[in-house]
Amino acid sequence: MFSRDSEKTQRNTTSSSVIGTEMHISGNIKCSGNLVIKGRVKGNIECDHIHLASDGFLRGNIKSLHSVLGGDFEGDVFADTLAIESTGSIKGNLYYNNLKAQPGAKLEVQLIKGLEKKEKSPSKSSQAKKTKKG
Repeated sequence: MFSRDSEKTQRNTTSSSVIGTEMHISGNIKCSGNLVIKGRVKGNIECDHIHLASDGFLRGNIKSLHSVLGGDFEGDVFADTLAIESTGSIKGNLYYNNLKAQPGAKLEVQLIKGLEKKEKSPSKSSQAKKTKKG
């Protein structure tokens, strides 16, 4: 019984980290728990849960279980659950299993259901160009 109680305590206690509006970070971030970005980050992020707030700025890739994008983002996202807020301005490839989106976000994205990044195979048009030349 004692071990069960200690496990519950560990699961319910998740750490949160906040990158405030006055912070500017260049570099990759890897953390467990929750990460809230209100400042500016240029780099890749790997964490359990990430929330890019409406005043946040991120240029880089995200790998997480749960991602909420409400700020200015450019890069690729790999998330089991992805939520896009109405304040989001997003450019990139979004790989997800579950998607929730609010109307009003500015999107220049490719949505890919499933977390596996697919390798590009030669398209028919590029193969046709090769045969015309050869």
